Amino acid sequence: MNNKAKDCKCLECSFKSIPVSLLAENELNTLCSNCIQIEFKAGENIIKQGGFTTNIAYMTKGLAKIHMEGPLKKEEIIKIVKSPSFIGVPSVFTGRVFHYSVTSLTETSVCFIDYPYFEKLLLSNGEFAKELIKELSFDLVQQFKTGVNKSQKRVNAYVAEVLLDFSENIFDDQNFQLPLSRNEFAYLVGSSRETVTRILHDFTEEGLINVNGKSFKILNSELLHKISET
Repeated sequence: MNNKAKDCKCLECSFKSIPVSLLAENELNTLCSNCIQIEFKAGENIIKQGGFTTNIAYMTKGLAKIHMEGPLKKEEIIKIVKSPSFIGVPSVFTGRVFHYSVTSLTETSVCFIDYPYFEKLLLSNGEFAKELIKELSFDLVQQFKTGVNKSQKRVNAYVAEVLLDFSENIFDDQNFQLPLSRNEFAYLVGSSRETVTRILHDFTEEGLINVNGKSFKILNSELLHKISET
């Protein structure tokens, strides 16, 4: 892995989070001196489960998957993360090791911020801390909803929900390239590859979607929404 580090340019950055956008110029300059930006290729590990938590990671470009290996040594994909987004923050504040992994799905840029400095920033800037808590809380509530839907919806309804999420929230386009293999997609929806393949085939036959390899097109989002709500 030949990751490329870049000089920090927080002042000119177009991908500031809401908390970071509240920082004064001198705070941004100090943030720059305690931060390094690293480029990752698709498939590279950004954060490894069990690794030491020494930095706060903020993804400025790209897509990544958050995944965890359970007691049966089976991988579960928890969510797909779209930039800009903080990744790995909960583990930093709850222990010395990461509880899950983060892997890039596309070319990705991540800013790694020195944790001791970040902690000082939280203590010295109340507005920054407040906005960060709001951002993490919103993400947690969404994760609660995802967990409930994944466990209580029929598989075809949840597959419809995930396809709509890719189209409407991640790519903002009815045409998109699925950044996952069929096995990974099955992990994401909590089912088997065979079941997911059958459901995608049924959706295609019913004129809801068009699939060509990893290329997806949503043809009937209204009916997909109805299916996702059952």
